[in-house]
This record gives sequence, C-alpha cells and structure tokens, in this order.
Amino acid sequence: MENFAFLDFFFSMHTITESVSLQSGVRVAPAFNENILPHGCTRGEEGGEMKKSIWMLVFAILWTGGCDLVEESAEPGTIIWEYTFPDGAPNIADVPALYNGTIYATTAGSGCWLYAINSEDGTQIWCFHIESATWIGRPVVGEDGTIYVVADKLYAINPDGTEKWEREPEKGYVFTGEIALDRDGTIYAALEDHLNPVLPQIIAVAPDGTLKWAITYGDLTTHNGFLEIGPDGTLFLFAESGHAIYAFTASTGDTSWIYEMEDCVSGPAALDENGVIYVGLFNKAKLIALNGDGILLWERNFGAAPGSPVIAPDGTIYTKLLNDSIVALNPADGTVIWKEKIYEFDTAEFRTIVVDADGNVYIHGADSYGAQGYTDFIYALDRNGELLWKIPDKFSEWPPLIDSHNTLYVQTPSGITAIQAEAGPANSPWPRPYHDTRNTSHY
Repeated sequence: MENFAFLDFFFSMHTITESVSLQSGVRVAPAFNENILPHGCTRGEEGGEMKKSIWMLVFAILWTGGCDLVEESAEPGTIIWEYTFPDGAPNIADVPALYNGTIYATTAGSGCWLYAINSEDGTQIWCFHIESATWIGRPVVGEDGTIYVVADKLYAINPDGTEKWEREPEKGYVFTGEIALDRDGTIYAALEDHLNPVLPQIIAVAPDGTLKWAITYGDLTTHNGFLEIGPDGTLFLFAESGHAIYAFTASTGDTSWIYEMEDCVSGPAALDENGVIYVGLFNKAKLIALNGDGILLWERNFGAAPGSPVIAPDGTIYTKLLNDSIVALNPADGTVIWKEKIYEFDTAEFRTIVVDADGNVYIHGADSYGAQGYTDFIYALDRNGELLWKIPDKFSEWPPLIDSHNTLYVQTPSGITAIQAEAGPANSPWPRPYHDTRNTSHY
C-alpha cells in the first residue's frame, strides 16, 4: 500500500510539474527577451521526455518495492549516450563547459546558439539564440551559475537560459572571443580594432556588466591569443600572433612584464601552483617553462610542434605533438619521461588533451585516412603511456570534459557524446586547457 500512496503523491507532483513545463516550454524567457527562441526545443519534446522519465521511475519503484536503485557502472570506453543538435543546427563553435550537471555548448552558422544539455542523460534543457551574431566563443561559467559568452557582444546568461545582461564593445572594436573569469567574478575579455588589429584592447567587466577598466596599446595582436589568470591573480595574455607573453596586474590592467618569444604560441598555456608557466611554441617546435617573473627556466625541443600542456596530479606535464605522439615531461627540468606514438595521422588540433584523477590521459587522433577522410578515435592512455582503449570519434576539435561520475564528454561537430572514463576529474594545477570544466582559465 505504501507504493500506491507514493504513486498518488507522485502523480500529483507530475500534474504540477507538467503544468509548469507547458507554461515555460524550454524555459523560454519572458516575451520582452527575444534572444531565447525554441530552435529545436519544443514544448512537446520537453514534456514528452519528462513524461517518459516519470513513467520509467514509477515502474522502477513498483518493481523494486521502493528499494534503493543501484546503477552498475559501465566498462571504461563504453558510450553512455549521444546527443545531436537539432536539425539544421550548425557545427559546434568552441569548447563546451560543464557545471552542476549541465553541459553548455555553442554553435555558429545561421545565427549563434548556446545550448544547455543534461549531463546525466543527454537531454536538451534550453537554448539561447543570438540572431545578430555570425560567430560565438566558448561558454565560461561563474560559481553562481551565470554563463558568459562572447559573440557580437559580451552576454551574461542566467542558469535558466534567460539573459542577465549584455555589453557592447567600444565603437570601432570587436571581441576576439577570448575571455577569462577571476575568482571575484570579474570577466576579462580581449578585443581588437576591426580596421587596425595591432591596436588591441583588454577590458575588465564586473559581474553586473559594468566596466572596471580598459587598456589599449599598440604593437600587439590579440587575435587568436589566450587570456589566463595565475595563482597570485596575475592576468596573462599569450599573444598567438604577437609573439609575446604579457603579464598584467589584474586589478588595474598595468603591465608587469613582457616576454618576447619570436614565435607564436600553439595553444593555451598551463600554470602550476608556483606560478610556473608551461607553453608550446609552434614554429620552434618546443615547450618552454617560465617562472612568475617571466624568466626562462627551461625549454625542450621536440622536432614537432607541441600543443596545449596539461598537468597531472603527480605534477607530470603531458602534451600532444604534431608528429602523432604524446609526451610526458618532468616539470623540474623538462626531461622526457616517456613518448608514445599512438595514432597515424594528426588533425593539427592541439587542445584535445585532458588528464583524470589517476593520471590517465584522454586525447584525440586519427588512425587512417581514406575516401571518407580521417578515421578518428578518442584514446585513453595510463600514466605510463600504455594504451587502455580507443573508440571511434567524429573528429573532436576540443578537449573533453570529465565529471565526478567518471564520465567523459566528447564534442563532435554535430553534438556531444558521453563515455565511461577510467576515473573522475584530476585534482591538479591545470588538468585541461582553460583549466577547469567551467573554462575559467583561472588557476
């Protein structure tokens, strides 16, 4: 009888919940907010998923007599679910983010979209439309759940998919797509003069959208550069096209030091707890380490361009090389611990590496090239460089995400795939490009 009493209660809750669902649909914002449109997110779809889930749960409760359900973990390397963007949605635009059980992904094409996806089952929660934009950057998520994304403007989106605020660039400037998020909620964004890209700008924006400071200077190109924040709060700009690393005082924007590289960086850097910077140089095919004052500690030549480095829980530095290999380095002096060739072809994307709590590495690569193009795989290697498993992939350009449920989320051009990982997220100084699953780029 207890089961049937619970069933009566559950159906009463279902009636209330379904009523809210029909009114709010996909959490569409009030009528005055025109950015959130149900592109592939219909009320019927959400209501249907909710109804199906409720019936499945009721059946499970009746079948088990109300006992606790224990979900048996899948074998590592097993696909758990796959999500495909709605018909007509263009390619994924940049690195997705993950926070509090929700994956945030951006797509670009005919207008730009920010999608919120349930990480547990791959169902779509809501989507936010920026019709005026032709490109969109990666989402960055604050501790309060606010999602920040750069397109034609800097947008702040509430966790329910409604717009919080938007900020236009100063006249004559355009956003480059690069942002970083400080612990106090300050957003740093890079811009450039659309007529003269060697007159760039960096702005600091408060959590409420007001401008804290802006700096403009010459002889530097922020386009394709990277913003990161060190453990002492120093703001770094790795100028991919400007061949230099700039260190700024985050509170004022004043320049602390400049390191001239005479080469472009190959991707985002990794920062450790002592403020040491590890960054790859593309043309010189080497990885360098600088201390927090911009002094060179060591450099390691590879003969092939290194990608974005990551730091394992034991301090080991991992990086992907353009010659189809992955290499593990001693952080003290850059000596090679091991180097393994794990795939036959590289797709020249350097940000596809992430490390888990056990020091296992997940990386994208291609085994062959045929009439249909590359045959892509996601590879899992242990801390000694031994292959654990590989599964087919649809060319993932971006680093995977790992959550506390030991789930690996891999991005494809058309959606997201969830895979059982070997372990959960690494408690290390810099386990993935952009540091964490919120993409804060902050140590």
